[in-house]
Amino acid sequence: MKEKFITLKHHADDYECMWNGIEDLYIRDTGEKLPPSFFFSLSSFGSFCYMKTLKSDLKRMIALGDGRTKQMYEFLASTAGFEYKHYEYKTFEQAIKKAKAEIDAGHPPVLGALDMYYLPYLTKLYHGEHIPFHYVLMVGYDDDAQCIYLVDCGREEVQMLHYDELRHAWECSYPGLSKPNTICTVRMKATKNKYQIAKEALVKKGEMFLNPTVSFVGRKGFEKFISELPKLRNELTKGDYDKILTNMVTFFGTVPTVPNALRGINEPDEVNFGGGFDKMSRVLNDLGKEYENSTWLEAAGRFEEGSEIIFEIKNVMVAYLTGKNDKTDELPGLFTNVLEIMMNGFVLLVR
Repeated sequence: MKEKFITLKHHADDYECMWNGIEDLYIRDTGEKLPPSFFFSLSSFGSFCYMKTLKSDLKRMIALGDGRTKQMYEFLASTAGFEYKHYEYKTFEQAIKKAKAEIDAGHPPVLGALDMYYLPYLTKLYHGEHIPFHYVLMVGYDDDAQCIYLVDCGREEVQMLHYDELRHAWECSYPGLSKPNTICTVRMKATKNKYQIAKEALVKKGEMFLNPTVSFVGRKGFEKFISELPKLRNELTKGDYDKILTNMVTFFGTVPTVPNALRGINEPDEVNFGGGFDKMSRVLNDLGKEYENSTWLEAAGRFEEGSEIIFEIKNVMVAYLTGKNDKTDELPGLFTNVLEIMMNGFVLLVR
């Protein structure tokens, strides 16, 4: 009989899968209680990017925040106090051997990206929709039962996943993010509390946004995007223009997802489309109240305004893409308001 299980208190926090397990390790070692989407927001929010990608299917890459797992880890690791390393294997057997060795040594590893199509406990997606962008923290295994044990951001209880399901889920790639059979080892060495981590990360992110070193990111990239936005419909085909708007609105979601209206589904969306402003506003509001920081509370209010404008932008894009009406001429002005909010918020946070 070959099995091993690591007991770890899990805090469920949906829609931040690549960070949820690492937050569990941080909470275990520090005893801190974290606001929802804490590490996710600090590492993602404010990383605006605008690039012309004429040789790809998507002719413009426009991102309000950075959702690339490896880049998010790189940004926050030294501040939050953990070391990590990604391993990519050609076979499932090599990957699971490494994962079990980590468990044997007492270190829960992050597995992924995984395709949610093969995760039975996600009943709405299981064998229904391929979403190859999910991460879990492995906390044990049982070779007799041929399964691993894991904690998942959106589930309270420990989950069991059979090796055959894991094999299929792990055999996926997400361009620029993850290759099949990828495992991330984590060593938590945290010494800072959540307030110290947030302050350091927000100042760093604010400086990067307000004073970017290159013209396609941060404030400069946002200004360039706004100035070129009215020209896109003339420079590109309708198909290419529509793909850009569809991609943008997809990544406004709490998780990357197409609004129901674009699927032809006449039902309310299950996720919020706030572009990350809603998450960051919640983090700042919670910490601002706990630590009586009026500046953070003011920034939280500004970012909540940004969330409302992003939702309005989403509605304009969806109405155009579904043929309901065309008010895309309002987009430059709406994005200008978003830029002003980001600048005002980050000025507050870095001073």
